[in-house]
Amino acid sequence: MLAVITVGGWNILLTFIASFCFTFILQMLLPNKDGKPPNYGGIAVFASFWLGFFTMFPVLLFNSPQWNIFLASAIVLLTGIIDDYFELKPWQKTLGILIAANVIYFYTDVAFSSVLIAEVPAWLFDSLAYVLTIAWIYFVTNAMNLLDGLDGLVSSVATTSLVTLTVMIYISSLSIRLTLIMMLVLLAASILGFLPFNWFPAKIYLGDTGALFIGFMFATLTVYNLKNISIFSLIVPILFYAVPLFDTSYAIVRRFLNGQSMVERDEDHLHHRLLRQGFTVPQIVILMIGITLVFSVFAIFSQLYHQFRWVFIFLSGGLIVLLTVFMSRLDNK
Repeated sequence: MLAVITVGGWNILLTFIASFCFTFILQMLLPNKDGKPPNYGGIAVFASFWLGFFTMFPVLLFNSPQWNIFLASAIVLLTGIIDDYFELKPWQKTLGILIAANVIYFYTDVAFSSVLIAEVPAWLFDSLAYVLTIAWIYFVTNAMNLLDGLDGLVSSVATTSLVTLTVMIYISSLSIRLTLIMMLVLLAASILGFLPFNWFPAKIYLGDTGALFIGFMFATLTVYNLKNISIFSLIVPILFYAVPLFDTSYAIVRRFLNGQSMVERDEDHLHHRLLRQGFTVPQIVILMIGITLVFSVFAIFSQLYHQFRWVFIFLSGGLIVLLTVFMSRLDNK
């Protein structure tokens, strides 16, 4: 066990250093576009993450569910690279994400388990599990992409969610999958190595390349953790990811009510509105980290103290209501 911890620690450090070095090289080599820092920072996050993982688990190369997760994430990364360069149409980007999500469903052991909804007949749940898995991966991947509007925002929120999710799994799971824990920690390490160059004022952006990859991996790994546990646990990853999911859900409802396009980018997300109210970029990022931490604490406590789990769910719902009221008031200013 001590040997595993030692090897894991060295791989976490390797991943962080690799991400830092890859990002440094990228931001030096890539040209600025229209006076703005270059995109494609996600390449450094992707490369360092998988380098760290397969260095620790070389036996999983080429023939394992994790290898197929790698292939699916490479499809998402390529979709992001093409989008950052050519600016894909929404349906083209959607196609790339859906292809990757189908690779996850059919070629890995990552999918919603029938244990989650025991009342549903097995023959029906096969179709329902497919729809739930694909929809979750697609929605979460896009949620992170839509949140990517300020220097360091996605990197900071994603790292906070990953670290707190890892803590919850470690302290509340009866059996811990070493590969899952290491994937979560190594993904956080790869983002942290990138963050110094992405913090305000950014020298390089994640771009769709990185935001789609991070969102896709978070969605995949949370479904990975949902196998063979109760339906209540469906709520847990939503709480860890509450900031981007709330922001995206609010945007969808707002656009529907206003008759706007559901897929076009706009500047009416929470961080844009706070900017217009005079908040600085670092202040907004720290605020978002704080909100993420509050939701994460509620999620962790709901797992640790089962007798009070609905209290924490109620508190989470109350916070969402407060955020909704806050957003609506910003609408009128």
